[in-house]
Amino acid sequence: MADENVTMTRFYVDYWTSEWIEQNSFPETNLNSFKLHYAHRDLGIAFSGGGTRSAACTLGQLKALNELGLLPRVKYISAVSGGGWASTPFTYTNDTDQFFGDIRDPETITETNSKTVFPKSFQSTITNASLIKHLILAGTKLKGDESFAYSLGKVFLKPYGLHDPSRYFTFNEETETLARQGFPSGYKPTFYHVRHEAPYLILGATVLNEDGIESDKKYHVEYTPFYSGVRVSHIDKDTWTSDDCFGGGYITSCGYDCIGPYNKRVIDDREHLLVKQAPVLSLDITNEKAFSLNDIIASTGAAPQEITSNIGLGALGFPEFYHIPLNTKPGDNTVAEEYPHSDGGHLENLGIMPLLARKMNKIVVFINTKKPFSPEKKVMESHINKSLKALFIPIDNLFKKEDFSTNVVFKNGKQELRKLIVQFTQKVKPGTSNKEHVATTALFAKTNLVTIENRHYGIGAGHKVEITWVYNCRSEAWEKRLKDKNLAKMISTKTPSNQVTKELENFPHYSTFFENSRGVVELTKIQTNLLTNLSYWVAKKALHGV
Repeated sequence: MADENVTMTRFYVDYWTSEWIEQNSFPETNLNSFKLHYAHRDLGIAFSGGGTRSAACTLGQLKALNELGLLPRVKYISAVSGGGWASTPFTYTNDTDQFFGDIRDPETITETNSKTVFPKSFQSTITNASLIKHLILAGTKLKGDESFAYSLGKVFLKPYGLHDPSRYFTFNEETETLARQGFPSGYKPTFYHVRHEAPYLILGATVLNEDGIESDKKYHVEYTPFYSGVRVSHIDKDTWTSDDCFGGGYITSCGYDCIGPYNKRVIDDREHLLVKQAPVLSLDITNEKAFSLNDIIASTGAAPQEITSNIGLGALGFPEFYHIPLNTKPGDNTVAEEYPHSDGGHLENLGIMPLLARKMNKIVVFINTKKPFSPEKKVMESHINKSLKALFIPIDNLFKKEDFSTNVVFKNGKQELRKLIVQFTQKVKPGTSNKEHVATTALFAKTNLVTIENRHYGIGAGHKVEITWVYNCRSEAWEKRLKDKNLAKMISTKTPSNQVTKELENFPHYSTFFENSRGVVELTKIQTNLLTNLSYWVAKKALHGV
């Protein structure tokens, strides 16, 4: 029986090298179903990171896309961290009405109805995001590096029946059929499917490698319903041992976090790799049954993992996956190694790079930032989201030791950034000593940009793209339209006079962690509802005419 179990965990997966992709385009574009339902679509949507703050914003923004009838035009949703926490169940659930819950225009919003959330709505998952409780439970169940995935699955996926850790995920029946061809006869894996004709989802994450001459190497990984991996080839050189290879393409998603490859086999005229699910090793008492939706939402949102890795604590319950590089030298059959897979925001927190790599001509980027935009007389000194700024000009890295230029991707960056800041400034009412800056209406801007070559993300030069940037910010027009005028007054009051005012003190720029004393990422019902409603209203304004 033991030998049979080992055999059943071995299976073949398809793979696509970066060279193959360059010649033939991304794997999904060759699917019959994608050609039929997606090839004509012209919109790419990016949802930024930011924990449950961004998750609440993303919910409202998805509702706006749905209400405006734009979802059938959306080819790709690219999401990071909290944006991915909302986008994943949205993409896979068949009950979007339940998912959206009760999202309102300002004319019907009161303090009373803002204190209620519909059961199993995504607002409900945010207000019940008790990570500490679930992490403790994961510890008692000896989940190891699956602890964070177990916890997030319970919070964000269980209400929609998507949290089974032994179940794979895939795009549709076509891709499930392709995946099943590689499994042994008699073995019947199960898969979650994307909702029919829902946008193609890309979750961004970061592979951390601290080996080699230069420590703290980071590589951009994508999880999609059909395939996952690091498309761009990276080699971290070492002096005393063999170099570490990363990326070079994708493999079928069910084969990620597997050991291998062991050998190759041709299936339907395509070469496949033999892989095996990771066994129990020494003190590693977890034995994952599948690479699951729990795993990918945990990885894209594992913000603290970079810190735990840097201070020598290892994964500490955060995701560690086996990574199979496709850029090794001929004859090098090194079996995959396990690496921390952390938050997408550790490299690129807006989710725009996968859309630029796929040469989308029209993109909407939702910047669900925790700090307000603050204009200054000297335009380039204005306080603007750092992840946005980093696309145009080099910025200081975390420790301000050198410029972080990895994400610069637009031509004439300083000039184009200045134009964007001016557009934002025209819609912002300057604050005073006791009042913050507030947008007069919805804060968004539209730009026409051209890419420069960015080797880290595999983006070529000369691609022309129209981008609508939608910024998380208070809106004077929205607050004036609120039915409950006392609620509008509480939002603008910075000195808490009661519990509700205290809850709204940082609205809409809640902290990514510990906004409330009762939990790590939980938001209260009124915090969640008002942020979702504001982002919904702003998105409708920004997307009109897209």
